[in-house]
Amino acid sequence: MKFFTYLATASLLLVVSIVNSPITWASGADLTSGARCRHLARDEVEINNLAYWRDALAACEAYLEAEPSSIDARYFWLASKFNLQQYEPALAGFEELAAQGHAPSMDYLAAASAYGFGRERDFNTALSWLRKAREANDPRSADYLGEMYKLGWGVPQDFVMARSYFELAERLGYVPAKRSLSWMYLDGVGVSVDAERAFELLSAAAQKGDERAITDIAFLYTRGIGTEKNAERAVTMLDDLVRRGSADGMRTLARFYLKDGDKAQKKTALDLLEKAVVLGDGSAMRTLADVYIAGKETERDFAKAEALLDQAITQRIIAAYRGKAGLFLNMPDPRYDQAMYWMKEAASRGDARAMADVGSIYEQGKGAPADEGEARIWYEKSAELGDSSGARHFGQSLYMGTGGPRDVENGVKWLEKSAASGDTYAMRILAYGYENGSGLPKDAVKAFEWFQKAANEGDEDAYLEVADRSYDGTGTTVDAKKSFAWYFKAAESGSAKAQYCVGLMYERGEGTAQDSREAVHWFKAAAENGYIEAFAELGEMYANDANLPRDDGKSIDYLEKGAAADNATAMILLGIKYEDGDGVVRDYAKAIEWYEAAANKKSADAMYRLGTLYRGADGNLKDFGKALEWLTKAGAYGNAKAQYSLGDMYEYGQGVPIDRSKALSWFMMAAFKQYPEAMNAVGYYYQNGIGTKEDQTIARNWFQKAADAGSAAGALNLAWYYENGKDQDQAIAFQYYKKSAELNSAGGMFALGRFYDDGLGIAVNRQEAIKWYLRAADAGYRRAAYRLAYAYDATFSSDNAAENILLAIQQGDRQITDELKAFSPFTRTALKRSLSRRGLYDGSIDDEIDQPLKSALKSYAGSYGG
Repeated sequence: MKFFTYLATASLLLVVSIVNSPITWASGADLTSGARCRHLARDEVEINNLAYWRDALAACEAYLEAEPSSIDARYFWLASKFNLQQYEPALAGFEELAAQGHAPSMDYLAAASAYGFGRERDFNTALSWLRKAREANDPRSADYLGEMYKLGWGVPQDFVMARSYFELAERLGYVPAKRSLSWMYLDGVGVSVDAERAFELLSAAAQKGDERAITDIAFLYTRGIGTEKNAERAVTMLDDLVRRGSADGMRTLARFYLKDGDKAQKKTALDLLEKAVVLGDGSAMRTLADVYIAGKETERDFAKAEALLDQAITQRIIAAYRGKAGLFLNMPDPRYDQAMYWMKEAASRGDARAMADVGSIYEQGKGAPADEGEARIWYEKSAELGDSSGARHFGQSLYMGTGGPRDVENGVKWLEKSAASGDTYAMRILAYGYENGSGLPKDAVKAFEWFQKAANEGDEDAYLEVADRSYDGTGTTVDAKKSFAWYFKAAESGSAKAQYCVGLMYERGEGTAQDSREAVHWFKAAAENGYIEAFAELGEMYANDANLPRDDGKSIDYLEKGAAADNATAMILLGIKYEDGDGVVRDYAKAIEWYEAAANKKSADAMYRLGTLYRGADGNLKDFGKALEWLTKAGAYGNAKAQYSLGDMYEYGQGVPIDRSKALSWFMMAAFKQYPEAMNAVGYYYQNGIGTKEDQTIARNWFQKAADAGSAAGALNLAWYYENGKDQDQAIAFQYYKKSAELNSAGGMFALGRFYDDGLGIAVNRQEAIKWYLRAADAGYRRAAYRLAYAYDATFSSDNAAENILLAIQQGDRQITDELKAFSPFTRTALKRSLSRRGLYDGSIDDEIDQPLKSALKSYAGSYGG
């Protein structure tokens, strides 16, 4: 079936279905040979367990010996032989009974013709026998006819007719027909999906003793389909079957453990499969073969896998045909032609998943000539039978228009049907469709919802998509903790990218506590898993992470490993180390060598660094020609910093004639890439009519952009515009001076102090003014001492005022000596005391501006003045 992909495919024949019947088998142990034979070999029992049928044959042989003339005894004896693959004597006997009008024998003859059991496959012969049995009011023939219509074998495919025959068989009391109907509802074949109705039908079949229905119900509990999700209850049900010796229970529980179990449960799964194989369970053979092919829970062994699959094929296990194809596809040297042969064999026996796989082979052109049209035909067959993979491929072919006309509407319907069946790949196709607006309305929220659904179903690729979008807020709210959780889940599943991202988040303390050692652990895991960007991070961390002991040897080692793996970032970091002498002896030649290696990989950043090195180097290494060459290459690749630097070079004539128009052109390129200082430069050029026509409005707009992007100079220029330009507004000017100051602009700090000092755009606040003047002075703004002297004087801090008068003089300010009358008497007195302490003044300590004071100030300026 399609939902429960690890159960055997539904089929016409009891032999092909996989159900051991330990309850009914065990309870019949004390019956007479006749009753026991009828109990084990009755028509409603669907079992392919060889041990079971050997026991049935023994009971039926005893029954036949006791009642040699009994048609029932002969029929059940033949049925047991048939289920043990002793086809020739069984079919000869069935033909004799059928000639006498025995309808159940006709069903076996029909199955033999439909599947090729001891006979050539012949759908017309199969239909002929089924119709004769149907005329005799045989209930099983109605169920088989339903399958013939469902698969389109010998009749036009007709799901309405299939359903009507299944319902007829159910009404006539044929219990397996309830399962046939239930899977139509689960897969949405000919009916709308109705998982609750399917669960009801399976429950009714289970109450009638159908153990296949019990295993199906257990699956529904593991997935929460048609009922609440309850994996614990499912395991309890399957455990009960296992304790009773059910090979079906063993196999089904093993498959659950292999998919969702822990390490110990996976080992238990292998033991269960081995036991089921010993009992002769064909589907267990196929499942164990898959384990050997995958090589996850045990060592890969293609020989053992092939032997198991061949045994299962002799029992006509449909999934084994597909398994044989998978074997050839997974070999180190894939045998595509043989894979196609076996996949078509499975498809011809009604395996809908195999039909989808045949389509894939045609689409990929491996094992058959590439043919997208033929692929679409096979996908449609599979989709119509309810296979989620077929529905996804068919939907995708319609949605993308591959193999035929594009039909977005129907493509989306099939994709949604596949997604509803739990196909996470279909969910991601829908997610990308909504995200990119390809045939669907662009909707980031819906895209995220589909990614989330796929992740919730265990799709490891979706883990990353959900993590990425939770980190940046695309289609959802930014949630670093959620992002970390999904990255971590993907990392544990082995995703190298996720391991790298987990390392980054530990390193930065985003979504989790900062932990450098955990970051190193995950970066190492990512690097070992082939994610070469992790080498650069490790190199950086061992050199610069404050939470780790510095280890320049490890840093260089990891960077060199990254560089050897062709990672441009590692090459650049090595170049920086040699350029700066960071952890190594400074070596410009090696720096250039690494930068050039990265530049040869089209790294614009490396080109920029080469240009910057040649532009700013000392001595013979300085080379404006090479600087211009590399910066131009970087600028052509869109590196905004390089474009800004080129503007500088044309502005100042470094290696080229001064050309302000070209300078503006480069500044403009960088500005359009949101480079803050370039925006400010463009504003400055328009403000002053440099290389273009003066335009104060354009200038203001660029200053605004620069300020909004975090440029201190842009905020300063914008503030100046609002203070002095045509749109004067002191309050706005104050805000931008404040922003510039907070961005560490000395000019902004000084201007902000001035606005507080003079009450421009804000109430006078001399303490705030002094604070910002002091910060400006510390940042090297020379005029700050002049304003500090006045601010201290106004706040009666005469000693500080006097010291700043002297500092202003020391910085070359001669104006302040002519303004001593503007200061209070207390400040003039303090000034004389300060000069006296320096041995420059020996007059009376008063507030007079006398000749000794003037002489002392002149001497001070001569000795200390700038």
